[in-house]
Amino acid sequence: MLKPSKMERIRLVVSKSYYGEAMSALHDLGAMQIETVPEYAQKYLDGAVEQKRHKEISDYAQRFRALEAQMIPEQRGKKYLFRSLDDLFEKADSVMIFERVNQLSKDIEDARAELKELEYRAEIASRLSGFEKDLSILSSEYVISFMVSGGKIGEFAEGLAKAMPDAISAQYGKTMLVSIERRHEADFGKFAEQYPKMHIEVVPKLEGKPEGLKKSAAEDIELVGSRLKAFEVELRTISEKHYAMVSAIREQFDIEVEELDAVSRIGATESVIAIDGWVPEEQVPKLRKAMHSATKDHFVIDTVATKELPPTRLENPATAKLFEFFIRFYSLPKSDEIDPTLIFAVVFPIFFGFMVGDAGYGAVMLALALGIIYRTKHPGKRRLLPKKIGSFVHTIISDNGLNVIARAIIPGSIIAIFLGILFNEYFGFQLGYKAPFNVVTGLAKLLVISGWIGVAMVSFGFLLGFANKFAVNEKKAAYGKIGWLAAAWGFVIFGLEILHKQPLGLSNPAALISYVLLVGGILTILKTDGFEALMELPSLISHILSYTRLVGILLASVILAEVIDQIFLKSITGSIIIAIFGIVILVFGQVFNIVIAIFESGIQGARLIYVEFFSKFFAGNGREFRPFVSRRKRTLSRFDIGEEKPGPAKS
Repeated sequence: MLKPSKMERIRLVVSKSYYGEAMSALHDLGAMQIETVPEYAQKYLDGAVEQKRHKEISDYAQRFRALEAQMIPEQRGKKYLFRSLDDLFEKADSVMIFERVNQLSKDIEDARAELKELEYRAEIASRLSGFEKDLSILSSEYVISFMVSGGKIGEFAEGLAKAMPDAISAQYGKTMLVSIERRHEADFGKFAEQYPKMHIEVVPKLEGKPEGLKKSAAEDIELVGSRLKAFEVELRTISEKHYAMVSAIREQFDIEVEELDAVSRIGATESVIAIDGWVPEEQVPKLRKAMHSATKDHFVIDTVATKELPPTRLENPATAKLFEFFIRFYSLPKSDEIDPTLIFAVVFPIFFGFMVGDAGYGAVMLALALGIIYRTKHPGKRRLLPKKIGSFVHTIISDNGLNVIARAIIPGSIIAIFLGILFNEYFGFQLGYKAPFNVVTGLAKLLVISGWIGVAMVSFGFLLGFANKFAVNEKKAAYGKIGWLAAAWGFVIFGLEILHKQPLGLSNPAALISYVLLVGGILTILKTDGFEALMELPSLISHILSYTRLVGILLASVILAEVIDQIFLKSITGSIIIAIFGIVILVFGQVFNIVIAIFESGIQGARLIYVEFFSKFFAGNGREFRPFVSRRKRTLSRFDIGEEKPGPAKS
């Protein structure tokens, strides 16, 4: 359980003569979220920051972006250091490949278009190979022709003969050739609308017989292909030599543009500039070091007193970091409240694995998760899912989102395997050992366990709520959380006494404790949250009992698996047809149950945390920390920011 990084509001004042160096160092350090200088300080900052060569920088950035896009990417390559803006412009002006790369790019595009056209002509000639006349007669001022394929050609031909008796048609393999007068083109279009499954193409203007056209197209394809290959080889040669430099120059110009865009948030006088922003507390020493290197000590850093809530920067162990995805999906925590990522990382896999509760299902889910992770990192030509289903999935979630969900399922799948062994559940079958715990016969115990899980989660939530409110000095709200906790335990103890058929009079100490907790809790709630809050009292009971769905989903999955297995086992004793039917039921039934288990366990596991747990302490709606940062891949920083020290670049 961690809180977001502690932030400090910093005001950095730098000599104006070191403005460019200071901005570059800030950009490379990536530790400061720049904010607009407050109004009370603006009246003392009536100067302006000169945006040197802004238009020129933007133009160069655009030119090199276009050049890089035309070249063939080279993943490997050295990093370049540009010691100043003048050095950057000098290196940029030394690049003399714009015209040739642009021409090669155009030549390649033209050659590919020509090749595509030739291949299409060759395809038409091949499809109409039985046509013995010159193809020019199929397209003229008075005649238009169509190639029709797919669907029921015979039915199409009969309909055409009735609707357009003047049309001439002939069959060539799987292609039907239809020729009509151009003045009837609209009528043919209306007729074709009745056959949406038919593929209809207009025959382009061609000359020569199919065989001759096919031969000449093949020769031209070879010629154009050779020309295209030569263009591509030359472009690759240029890219191998210049791509790393071009990419580095483009990256540095992009960084310069970003630095210029930050000017609107900066205050200045005739001699200094003032930059306000949020910096993680542990990054302040690095900021001082970077400014020392960039400005030669011509700077001052002060902490600004403010009541403004800092932005949120989540900071979790590497093993829990992927679960930040689920917290952001719900709501980003505020910087002054507990970050529940680590709790979610521990609880969600346990809930997921418990609800699956089958070693076979857990193994399939583990394999599926590992497969998704591999395929998102190494996409292949073969699809795991049909095209339409895959497209639908990608409209809902990106590859990165799929990767995160798959990685989150892995620990839950391992827990499902462990519990499946404990329950002796393998795709609904039982192996030849006595299960330490049977789901069906031990249902009463499981319900009790799930109930106590509910009590623990709700209680923990209220304790976290108390800690949250107390930490920010909202003591009244903090005591309110204790009131809700007392009322919850009052309901729990009272309910247990009813279940155990104990007397509810004051002579029963447990009943007396429940009354004290209920009365004390309700009075505290009235004092801290008001009368309207009492309307939420029934939700205490429902939230605790809601955790019994852990057992409900587990039981439903186990029973459905066993039913599918029983149908299969009975079918194999019958005829071959019945046995085949039983195998189909087994395969499709188990796949269906696995899919349901994944979705139900995932959705309900997350819901129990989001609704029944988070509602006790988590407010959310935090503002994310967005540092002013450069993403360097091809370039090096020219300042010492506490990281690798760059060596001189070689052009």
